[in-house]
This record gives sequence, C-alpha cells and structure tokens, in this order.
Amino acid sequence: MKPGRLLLAVCGAAALAAASGVLVVALCLALFAVLEPVIGPAGAAAAVAAACLVVLASAGLTLLLVSAGRARRAPPPEPGDLGASLIDLASRRPLFTLFAAAAAAALGVAAVRNPRMASGLVSFVLGLRRPR
Repeated sequence: MKPGRLLLAVCGAAALAAASGVLVVALCLALFAVLEPVIGPAGAAAAVAAACLVVLASAGLTLLLVSAGRARRAPPPEPGDLGASLIDLASRRPLFTLFAAAAAAALGVAAVRNPRMASGLVSFVLGLRRPR
C-alpha cells in the first residue's frame, strides 16, 4: 500500500470517529432536552446516562461476540506451565478474568489496611484442597 493511500485511510478513519463523537453528543443533548421538562434535570441526566450505558453495553457485547466467532483455537498449555494456563483462561473467559483482577485488587487493598486478616485469608485458601 502506498504511503499516500495509508495516510488518506488514517485521516478518513479519524474524521469518521470525530463525526461519530459529535453525533453521540448531539443525540445525548437532544434526549436531555426532551426529557428535562417531563422528569426534571436530574432524571433527564440519569436517563441519558442509562441510554449511553445501554448503547455501550450492546456495542461491547456485539464486539465480543464477533471476536469470539473469529477466534482460533490454540493448543492447550502443558499442565505444569502456570503462566500459559492463566493466559489461556484469560482468553477463554474475559469476564471471569476481569472479576478475578478486581478481587485481587480488593485483596491487595485489604492486605495493606489489615495484614493479619489478609494473611489469615491466604492461609485459609491455601489450606483448601480440591476433592478428588
């Protein structure tokens, strides 16, 4: 691909993204203006936020489903390789990985605030064994 065409494609994509942003802001302002006389300014702001949340969630779910359809299966990691197992788990279950990262961050905050409780929790988790 020629550099001029590549630059033109990048500029076109940037213009499309900017126009999409302007469209979203204009639609949010219009929705706020329509709802404000009916449910007040706070209710209209909440409705606009809820509408944006629905749009973003549906777009994210669509992208997740589209990318899941195109994913290629990698060979399973070897049983002894913990890093490869974690990466495989993260690629197969991204929402679970997000939840685990949030839990780890919360555990880190709890450990900083109360080390005795955190050490007791870690020793409890290490003491658990899987039934065979």
